[in-house]
Amino acid sequence: MDSEKKMPKSSVLPARKSKVFQKEPETASESPIWVPPSFVARDHQASPEHGRVFKFKKPSFTPKPSQSLAAPSEETAPVESSSPLEDFQPASFAQDHAAPKISPVRVASIFAALLICFVLVGWLAYHQGFMASQNRLAELRMELPPPIPPEFQATIESALQAYSKGNAADAVEKLSGVYRKNQTIPSTCYLMALTAIQSGNLTLASEKVDESILKGERLSDSLALKAAIEMEKSNKGRMGDPMVRAESLLRSSMAADVSNPRPYIELASLLRFQGRNDEARQLFEAASARLNPVEGQALVETSLSLLNLQQTPNDKLPENWDTDKDQRSLISAAYVAMRKNDIPAVKALLAKSRERLSPALYAYLMNDPAMRVFAKNPQMSDLF
Repeated sequence: MDSEKKMPKSSVLPARKSKVFQKEPETASESPIWVPPSFVARDHQASPEHGRVFKFKKPSFTPKPSQSLAAPSEETAPVESSSPLEDFQPASFAQDHAAPKISPVRVASIFAALLICFVLVGWLAYHQGFMASQNRLAELRMELPPPIPPEFQATIESALQAYSKGNAADAVEKLSGVYRKNQTIPSTCYLMALTAIQSGNLTLASEKVDESILKGERLSDSLALKAAIEMEKSNKGRMGDPMVRAESLLRSSMAADVSNPRPYIELASLLRFQGRNDEARQLFEAASARLNPVEGQALVETSLSLLNLQQTPNDKLPENWDTDKDQRSLISAAYVAMRKNDIPAVKALLAKSRERLSPALYAYLMNDPAMRVFAKNPQMSDLF
């Protein structure tokens, strides 16, 4: 007992309540289990009577600065607790920071820049296509044969005129001179073979036609000409069957150029000598389909005659025309009658021309510039 009296008495202070539990909510007495303030209804959670309440951490993307977690003081209002949804900024904040509207000036500048880009791209595409076409044209020009020098051209024309007049030997001599000086002129070998066969020089003709075939110049005509040379050799008593060789060459000529009518005509004539008339008829029909609708020889001769008459004065025009001897002179005689204003003679000559000439040739010659001059004459307008 004495020891208990001697012991110093320690003052036991009463347990200090936490500020959080200083005052319980009114609903705590009604609940059998005490609920911490953080789980209390929202109306009590934000009340300053509940003491310090911790706040949820804000999302990192929220621009609102973080608030201090210090305890509330007399000068500072207590920190209110909120849920994460309450930390987001209000709608007015989003409207204040909305993207600014683009001004019309900026829209116009963007449109102008796009238009300039489109024009630039289009010009570059056009320039690229133009340069490509120019390069291709240059390549084609390089592929084309060079023009014949004027001196050689004049000699070739002189040789062909001599050949057309029946002087084949003179034509061979002139063409041989051209060949010795320049062997790159196209068709020179073919022309030498053509004129040599007419002059009777079969050796030279065979040599030059073979050279033309090797060069690939006028292959179809060269093969047909070689067939003619083979037929000419048969008359000289050469070995072998020239008919077989000629037929083979002509068929090769037809295969080399299906548009060339000459091998069809030559082969049809050859088959007629052998009595193969049905085959010859088919070949003649095929040649007729390949012929020019306007006969070349008659067209050229009549057109040249009209050109000469057009440049002839009235007092020097020919008086008499033998139209029965050459039907191609009918149009020329009709032109002279037009110049003399002899309407009955014009109508008679043109009626005879229409009967004897092909429709295509008649129509072509009536459209000659020398003839069309008289289409304005009321007495002759119905003839055109």
